Amino acid sequence: MQPSAPEVTVSADEARALQANVWKFYLFRFFVDFQLWLPIWAVYLTDERGLALWQIGAFDGPFWILLILLEVPTGAIADRWGRKVSLGYGALVNTIAVIVFGLASNFGVLLASYLVWAAAFTLYSGADSAFVYDSLRAAGRENDFQRLWGRARAVQAVGAILGLGLGSLMAELINLWVPVVASGGLMGIAWLVSFSFKEPPRLEEGHQQEGYLAVTKNAFRVAFERPTVRMLMLLMAVVMGIGVSMIILQQPFLSSHDVRYGLFGFFLMPGQFLSIVAALLAYRIVVAIGVSRLIALMPLVVMGTAAGLGAVDHVAAFAFYPPTTLMFAMSFVVMADYLNRRIPSATRATVLSIQNMLFSLVVGVTEILLTAIGDWRGLPTAYWTAAVLVAVTGAPLFALWLREHRRETLPGEDPAENVQPDAEPEPAQPP
Repeated sequence: MQPSAPEVTVSADEARALQANVWKFYLFRFFVDFQLWLPIWAVYLTDERGLALWQIGAFDGPFWILLILLEVPTGAIADRWGRKVSLGYGALVNTIAVIVFGLASNFGVLLASYLVWAAAFTLYSGADSAFVYDSLRAAGRENDFQRLWGRARAVQAVGAILGLGLGSLMAELINLWVPVVASGGLMGIAWLVSFSFKEPPRLEEGHQQEGYLAVTKNAFRVAFERPTVRMLMLLMAVVMGIGVSMIILQQPFLSSHDVRYGLFGFFLMPGQFLSIVAALLAYRIVVAIGVSRLIALMPLVVMGTAAGLGAVDHVAAFAFYPPTTLMFAMSFVVMADYLNRRIPSATRATVLSIQNMLFSLVVGVTEILLTAIGDWRGLPTAYWTAAVLVAVTGAPLFALWLREHRRETLPGEDPAENVQPDAEPEPAQPP
């Protein structure tokens, strides 16, 4: 059993301000995800800018490589200088990058803006979960994190649904580049919202702020020395990474079956609606079936989606996508809660960024592989490749995580199922 972390004490006024961070973050996240480019970005690159499918995969490669390189450094920025700073600058830089991406007329400018976009993304990935968890923890409500983070994921899905519907209609009625540029303006609103955030305490009582390099070093120690943290990060990075890689095939799939741009968003909406329900009910589902069973479903659902799309070369096969979106919504909530309980506040954003780094590594490699196979051998073969990858990697990684999960019990947790949202455990220090 791990020792509990020292309490963080704040005044009543500070506690109210920190709790207000939650609904302000919902507003921030809504505009971050209310992006009109969502349903048309791949066809924007192929039909408006003249790229082939394999070129999009190669084009996406540097994006994910930069995510890999910057995830940990930017996570350490959030731990060293503040979550509010990281979220605000991420939204501002993203605003500029998206607008330039929509106006770019040559490959060089497209690529440059896309890389800046990647840098911006790393500033608020990891910092977002840490910001909400630390705000709740300082206010004495960390046990509400899984439920409230589920609401945040639902808010994201609402923003995405609006972006899917409006973006696809704008693309058909006006032009493919207009939704992209307009998305930059929506991201700018998120940046303005970030000014209202109150920075939560990042250190437990009696702890001193460490330097940038020390924060980074300690984060890697927490991530890789603690077996449950290490194995869950690897499992989710691989399975989710392969699942997300299949998203790049969605728009080419619809185009190959002669679906109009204006309908793209409506094909993508069912998955987002399911993700709202999944995110809101994730904490109840964990109580009902246990975290290990929920995580076991993740590779099975992703593999089923890939195999279904590979076996049925018809537009109706798009119905295999929504179950994966549903599982992602639940898994992100559960994984965030599971990891946050095992990560000290001083390195929380950096450790979560290491998770995102691993995820980006898998997506960067798998996207290039799947788009190349899709171009040369057809989309069904690309989907079958994804199914095989999940099968050969997901099972052994799940078995390794489950072994470590059953060995570890945190204060206040059920030894059989470590994540119990209604219990009142104290956050633990790393071993």
